[in-house]
Formats: sequence, structure tokens, C-alpha cells
Amino acid sequence: MTYLLQFCGVSDPLQLFYLEQSSVSQGPAFAGFRPFQLDALLEWALDTAQGRGWERDRIHSTVVDVWLERAEAIRQWQLRLVAEPDDRRLVAGLGTQHDWERRCEAMLLA
Repeated sequence: MTYLLQFCGVSDPLQLFYLEQSSVSQGPAFAGFRPFQLDALLEWALDTAQGRGWERDRIHSTVVDVWLERAEAIRQWQLRLVAEPDDRRLVAGLGTQHDWERRCEAMLLA
């Protein structure tokens, strides 16, 4: 199975809460990070994988590969986060291709 990790943007706590609650049982999982560091992202991703019955080895590989492939973009997100108010978090989403398709379809129907 293929897993997709996306960096969605910077969010305030209330919007992040709504996003996290909307993905508890289906669709991509979302979480906010500050600071935005690989160890925290990986810990969240592996915890999420365990809770959803996803393949932990593949999740680990996905997160590390994306971190390395998008190093410059991640650095830009980190710099932007420093400029944001202290309560803002960088939002990341993780899911299967099917999870992301359902999420996009649901947004179009809303």
C-alpha cells in the first residue's frame, strides 16, 4: 500500500482541532507541529500507523523519504513557522491514496 504525506500549511489551534476531529476514523490523519522536526513527525506518523493498522515500516520509509526529498520546502516551512504567532502549527496530513481521494471528494460535496 502507498502512503502519502502532505504538508498543508500553518493553522490556528481551533482550525487544527476541527481538522483533527474530522479525520479520527477515516480519511487522512492530521496533526500540527511546532517546532517542525523530523523526530516529532515520525513519532506521530508511527503512532497513527499503529492506531489505523497501517504498515509501520512503510510509514517510516514514507516519512523519511519525504523529509529528504522535500528538504528545501521543509526549511521554508520551518522559517515561516518562526515568523507566525506562537500558537500556530504547521499541519501535516498522512493517509493512503484512497483516504486522500475521499477527503477531496468530501470537500467538493460540502
